[in-house]
Amino acid sequence: MTTSFDAVIVGSGFGGSIPALRLAQAGKKVLVLEQGRVYTETDFKQTWDLKYLSNIMNITTSDDYAVFFRSGMVLGGGSVVFSGLMNRSPSETFQFVDYNGYKVWPDAVSRQVLDPYYDRVEQMMSVRQATWEEVSKTGGMFAQLMNNAGLTCDRARFPYINCRECGFCEAGCIYGVKQSLMKNYIPQAQDAGVEFRTGCRAMQIMPSAAGYTVQYTGPDDTLTSVQGTVVIIAAGAIYSPELLLRSKQYLPSLSDQVGKNFNNNGGLRFGIELPDGLPSIECYKGRDSAAVMTYAYWHDYGITIEAGTSPAAIFAIDIHRPGESGWGLDFKHWAKSVYPSKLIVANIMGPVTGEGLVYLNNDIPAVSFPLTKTLADYRDRVIAPIQALTKANNAILLQTMGTGYMYSIDHMLGTCRIGDDPRYSPADPYGQIRNYPGLFVSDSSSLPCSTGVNPSTTVAANAERIADYIVTNW
Repeated sequence: MTTSFDAVIVGSGFGGSIPALRLAQAGKKVLVLEQGRVYTETDFKQTWDLKYLSNIMNITTSDDYAVFFRSGMVLGGGSVVFSGLMNRSPSETFQFVDYNGYKVWPDAVSRQVLDPYYDRVEQMMSVRQATWEEVSKTGGMFAQLMNNAGLTCDRARFPYINCRECGFCEAGCIYGVKQSLMKNYIPQAQDAGVEFRTGCRAMQIMPSAAGYTVQYTGPDDTLTSVQGTVVIIAAGAIYSPELLLRSKQYLPSLSDQVGKNFNNNGGLRFGIELPDGLPSIECYKGRDSAAVMTYAYWHDYGITIEAGTSPAAIFAIDIHRPGESGWGLDFKHWAKSVYPSKLIVANIMGPVTGEGLVYLNNDIPAVSFPLTKTLADYRDRVIAPIQALTKANNAILLQTMGTGYMYSIDHMLGTCRIGDDPRYSPADPYGQIRNYPGLFVSDSSSLPCSTGVNPSTTVAANAERIADYIVTNW
């Protein structure tokens, strides 16, 4: 016998747990399916061992093995394993026009529209700006480099209370100070009657007389069916399109845009080797994001930059001086000379056209994300001011790939994007999948392009907005 709910939600991250709470508060019977299991402070470990990380993250490589992607696979999703940086997207982000001349964000969404939802998220998650006393030595040094070049840098915003600055934010906080969804939305949703089932992988969605049937495999691999008047997909930019594509035989009018427009939030990773004579920055200490962010390049280049703390495992990403190898004895001697005293690793973020693709390969999700000419031009354009920054500080700009800069790791977006034009967006401005009333997408896959900053806050605010629409209209 199939159990019925007013809403079935696939995924428990920002895009899933937030609508779950709001629908339950409106009196709806809600079920959330989560592929991962429950992790608490007693389960987390302070390690970057891949065997451990594979228990709390989905780690996927591109089909050419050039880059890899990671996303949360625990109750609470990405909120449990993200760096914690939660800034709002700049207003100009929502006016971005891609190289096809398409304004990717729908007119119904702007910074002004999202601000009340940003407020709601920040209040729920206790988000505040870090103090300078909370900024790590790495963050302080990066801010000093910016200041030396006549540029600004300020403290970022986080959902932390009494942070220990241990540098293992993305491995799960063993101290419980990160105010992930496990500290707010999820327990409140449970109190409101939401049922969370973990270890459950959604396999397909089928229309039914009363809405939709979702089939999933549970911890014992048994195939189970549940009924939802409304179904909300919130499994992330790789796994949300996977579920829709696997269901295409039952959803024949699904847009051919599902899985397309994949982008990495304009993410580029670079390193800085500091000059001799400066005090050690002890780059392994502090929050994973180092607690600072600069908007100094936003007006001219459309990018923001965050510096990060760097565990010793950072050398596994092929960080090296230009023209030199990221391996071998000479590399080891160089690494010893810069770590942990003189190494800063930082991320660039900015709006880009989504050119990647998520598709099924033998029923398994695959990601095509080549370094296209457009992405290479973006890389060359935005790395230019960083070259000037390092030169102004007598520092060395370090590469993070064999001959360039790592252009993806997380912040995947756009594969089920909302939009005004059905030709370019599989979902309407409120996240409803076109041609299928009551079927919604509300996670990072719904964001139509880069957010200009870490996307978590915008994903959360947009999920609040979509939840409001569902409560009002369903």
